[in-house]
Amino acid sequence: MKNNSVILMASAVISLIIAGCTGKGHHAHKHHEGGQIGAPTTGMSSSEYQSLVRLDPQNTMKADFSAVKGMDGYFLIDNQGEGTVSVVDYNVGETIKKIKLSDPSGTSFKPHGNHHIFVIPGGRYAWSSQRYAKDVMWTIDLATHEVVDTFQLSMGGKKIIAPLHFGFAYKTPLAVGGNILDKKNGYLTFLRTDTRRPSHIVKLSCPGARDAMFTFDDSKVFTTCQQEPKGVSIVDVSGRKEIKFIPIKGGRAGGMTVDGKYFLASAKNAVVVIDTSTNEIHKTIKVPVGGGNFTCLPDGSKCYVGLRKDNSVGVIDMASLELIKTIKTGKNGNRLYLNPANSRYGLFANESNKSETVSIIDTQKDIKISDIETGLGPHNIAFNPEGTRAIVSTKGEDVATLIDTSSANPAQWDVITTDIASGIENNGVRWVPSPSAIKTAMKENPNSKDSLFIEIASSN
Repeated sequence: MKNNSVILMASAVISLIIAGCTGKGHHAHKHHEGGQIGAPTTGMSSSEYQSLVRLDPQNTMKADFSAVKGMDGYFLIDNQGEGTVSVVDYNVGETIKKIKLSDPSGTSFKPHGNHHIFVIPGGRYAWSSQRYAKDVMWTIDLATHEVVDTFQLSMGGKKIIAPLHFGFAYKTPLAVGGNILDKKNGYLTFLRTDTRRPSHIVKLSCPGARDAMFTFDDSKVFTTCQQEPKGVSIVDVSGRKEIKFIPIKGGRAGGMTVDGKYFLASAKNAVVVIDTSTNEIHKTIKVPVGGGNFTCLPDGSKCYVGLRKDNSVGVIDMASLELIKTIKTGKNGNRLYLNPANSRYGLFANESNKSETVSIIDTQKDIKISDIETGLGPHNIAFNPEGTRAIVSTKGEDVATLIDTSSANPAQWDVITTDIASGIENNGVRWVPSPSAIKTAMKENPNSKDSLFIEIASSN
């Protein structure tokens, strides 16, 4: 690991100079039109729901970090093996708090397992999802940095195991997640984002649902299944039933294209392209090995897929639907994370527990610029909205890595510190607005139906 204290001190000085010149301190907030901050509430209209800011890029398109540019915020890190969430102040390079996550009373699960942070539309609340063989999830109030609800997903005789990844609907207050560790059953759990509780479960033909995503009209959900038989299941949302299963050899990760036209499934030596309007395989693209996650450029021209055993990232031209290049990166190449302020450049996670690097990728030239040294096992990466800081979770250690990405020349991006206090198996990371920014935004929005004192309806 490397700890660059010189860069950290210089960055702090620059931050103070900027704050002094602008008259803004760390807890300042700039009001933005559009992309409203606030919780989804029961009875809100579809247009009101669509006005809420989207800040979760993992399995949901249309994330809008430009709407919160200039807003004060923090990074949250899920510490799977410790049962905490680290709150990181990236301006000073320190963890300022650890949010404790506990299981419901009366349960006797293996403790912890919190794997990914998912920011609910509106940026007011977040969920922490589950990686262990249990169904427990947590709701975090981002205005207080406290857990306000702990709940289980199993219902109606259907037991959920490891609800790992979640996707959000676009027009309706719904979210959906799978059960990645279940080798016998395939389930999709639908949750309401206004009550922040599970609604119902749909049974699938394939076990171990992994990456579930809504079509842009919210009519269907496409999900990959990681257990055998592997493939893609398609669910009719209003009908609450599976309408098709497509077997795919070696199927693993899934991703939606920017225009919503295709659902991509990462498979053995292939990327399978499924037309979301016809529910049919449109094309199968040959790639070396396969299995990694997808990231598409905002203009939809190219998509990037991790080629894990090839230690590379594959570049897919979306006009021709052809693999046009592979870029050697590092061990167990998994996913590209784009800088929201300049999507030409991004950081690629080489997530092997034998790796200590992330790769800087130029998506215009499709080359690797350089590698940056991190802690052991880089897994997830998040940027702040201005694109000046990035945090890398490193699941092989109990610390995370903070990177200065402020230079217009990405060759000058460098580590601030690899000693951000987290916990063992730190995995998911997200940028979230600060409590003061949330409270200010809600005061400035006279149409907000959210209340800082509202209780979760289903917990009453």
